[in-house]
Amino acid sequence: MKKVYWIIAVLLTLISCGEGRHTSIQANGIIPLPNEIVMGRGTYILQGETSVAISEDEASQKVFRYLANALKNTSVTLKRVSQTEPGDICFLIDSLLPDEAYTLDVSSGGIKISSNETAAGLFYAIQSLLQLMPAEIYNAGRKYDGKIEIPAVNMTDVPRFPHRGAMMDVGRNFQPKEEVLKFLDLMAMYKLNKFHFHLTDDQGWRIEIKKYPRLIEVGSHRNQTQVGHCDYYYPRRFDGKEQRGFYTQEDIKEIVKYASDRFITVIPEIEMPGHASAALAAYPEFSCGLGKTYVVRDYFDVFDEVYCPKENTFTFLEDVLTEVMQLFPSHYIHIGGDECPKKAWKKCSHCQALMKREGLEDEEALQSWFIHRMERFVNSKGRDIIGWDEILEGGLAPNATVMSWRGEEGGIEAARQKHKVIMTPGDRCYFDHYQESPEFAPLAIGGFLPLDSVYAYDPTPAVLTSEEQSYIIGTQANIWGEYIQTPEYFEYMAFPRLLAMSEVQWTQPGNKNFDSFLRRLDKEFRRLDFCGVNACRNFYEVNFTGAWNESLQTYEVTMKTFCPNAEIYYAVNDSVLSPSSSGFYTKSVGLSADATVYAVVYRDGKPLGKPVHQSFVVNKATGRPYQCKPLPSAEKVNEGIGLTDGIRGYARDLRRWVIFRGDTVRVTVDLGRTMPVSKVAFASLWRPYDMLWPVSELHISTSADNKVFTSAHSGKFTYDFTPTEGTCFPASLSFPEIMARYVCLEFVYGGPCPKGYYHEGQPSRLAIDEIELY
Repeated sequence: MKKVYWIIAVLLTLISCGEGRHTSIQANGIIPLPNEIVMGRGTYILQGETSVAISEDEASQKVFRYLANALKNTSVTLKRVSQTEPGDICFLIDSLLPDEAYTLDVSSGGIKISSNETAAGLFYAIQSLLQLMPAEIYNAGRKYDGKIEIPAVNMTDVPRFPHRGAMMDVGRNFQPKEEVLKFLDLMAMYKLNKFHFHLTDDQGWRIEIKKYPRLIEVGSHRNQTQVGHCDYYYPRRFDGKEQRGFYTQEDIKEIVKYASDRFITVIPEIEMPGHASAALAAYPEFSCGLGKTYVVRDYFDVFDEVYCPKENTFTFLEDVLTEVMQLFPSHYIHIGGDECPKKAWKKCSHCQALMKREGLEDEEALQSWFIHRMERFVNSKGRDIIGWDEILEGGLAPNATVMSWRGEEGGIEAARQKHKVIMTPGDRCYFDHYQESPEFAPLAIGGFLPLDSVYAYDPTPAVLTSEEQSYIIGTQANIWGEYIQTPEYFEYMAFPRLLAMSEVQWTQPGNKNFDSFLRRLDKEFRRLDFCGVNACRNFYEVNFTGAWNESLQTYEVTMKTFCPNAEIYYAVNDSVLSPSSSGFYTKSVGLSADATVYAVVYRDGKPLGKPVHQSFVVNKATGRPYQCKPLPSAEKVNEGIGLTDGIRGYARDLRRWVIFRGDTVRVTVDLGRTMPVSKVAFASLWRPYDMLWPVSELHISTSADNKVFTSAHSGKFTYDFTPTEGTCFPASLSFPEIMARYVCLEFVYGGPCPKGYYHEGQPSRLAIDEIELY
């Protein structure tokens, strides 16, 4: 009966939704957007002593205490009264409501909130209610003495997914307990309910285990940390600063209770069988030996150090998980399972004998056997495991839930096998990726994940049937910590993208509206500021795109900002920007020559974000199509025109470069018509760790019909490799003018990786950008 009731309610919700509702509620700024909301007339005035009628159960009392604490900076005081008495605010029980669902009714006469017996819905209704109040109530520096006007509204709401998660990685870089608690507060505000706590990795072990004290004595600190990307400097650079930190079991108990008080479940992750360097530095006897010295790693990579599947190793891991499960009441225990190299197992006589005895075909099957064994232990304690999608390799453990990160394929496969799935593909859910131009942003691991891409994500692939989709229990944001060394930087990476993710997790797709979200987020930034959150401000800045306009023969630069009701002012080759001296952006700006465009966002006559700029190149190749042989192994930006898209690559951002394998790369550019050509310019990239070495030779030929080519020029290049960081090497060749429609460029690779460098003797690769013809 409960299910039928709620299906009818959801159907009515979908029917009632439309653009009008977004217009009516955007001024009230609730994130994530409730699934049914009807604005009423009038307001309720919250002031002075306010009675709250609630039942005596602990869950309802917990919600009352949370609300009272949220209003501590106002003149409102809450008085708890029995549910049988009239109250200004009434907490009601409706057993027909599903878990986490709520109704919220605000009228001039009072506030009524309903949820089922779990009271989670009460808590989420309170979050919606608080967002209807002035953001100033969060200003710790000044008490809010005014009356609080709450608009009349009626909501009926339930989340789309039961798993609405965010992951904090403290294994790579420790975050203080206070930042963990602050993040839990922020998760609660936006109705997230699963906190994935990544506690162990190669660079640190962060949880006290009483039975194995060396895990924190040795595994929780390292002498230094790499500077920049592990593949950028040659040789690697280090900061020389000791880094340490761990959570005592008392800290963990405090974090778990703090989360529980906010209806958040903490899911611990203890990595195995890989990502084990810190643990093996403390207890090397649980490795395969092989004469290695195990250390807590001070740079970031995938390492060969893995647990050896010996009986003493399983005793160790079971002991660790026993203490972990005593601290974390979560039904799920995350055991990692990702990025497990098999090199040690292939050399280990014990592993090879074990595989033979158990009839395991290969090392992938051995990993599956390892995960199955650990799952049986976790299951024996009444819990289930979550693992990254690599746990599919060699066969999925019977009761495992898969966290799909290498795209959605692993999740799709697991759902088809009727296993629960949490979708978290890197290109949509990895908040360690850049969210603004990497050329000017703080260091990130790579990739590009702006706010709108997060918001647009739908975790239920259309290739699955509706029954298969039902196994997808949710999605989460993963905030990996390789380059996040401070709480401020953690918050910069998480916000405001986590707010976009909250709407993916909570709001039905048919109810989502990005323009409405932007207007609500614009107001929500004020609350984030009062809460002391160091959110990324790209929302108030200009983002550039560009494309060649064939009919106008100009390069058209498009500018946009996420900020609503804002104006963009720009200048070409002039960094001084103001409404009086700069152009007012209304349409794309045409460029006929190389130029740098500067821009800034204004609203109500005041600049909002910082000025930004982007350089563009315009030449005979700009925007022109080309053919490559072999095809690129990576072309992540403007696929198909990345070599001629008008933006030069730079050494720090590997994503902008078009990468090739093979000793010769042939690129044929179609100029569209016959025209004179007398110069070729390009750049190639040197990053030894990535096996990227610059072009050694270039052979140029031209054609009128793309069939018969005539040699035009050739040249060899030498480079200065004394720089100790990734370097963009520009190069050019000039030759007597020739008429051509097609220009073929044969780039010869840099040969095998030289002696003394990474990957010595292996074939190098080419990274090229931007091809320019004059």
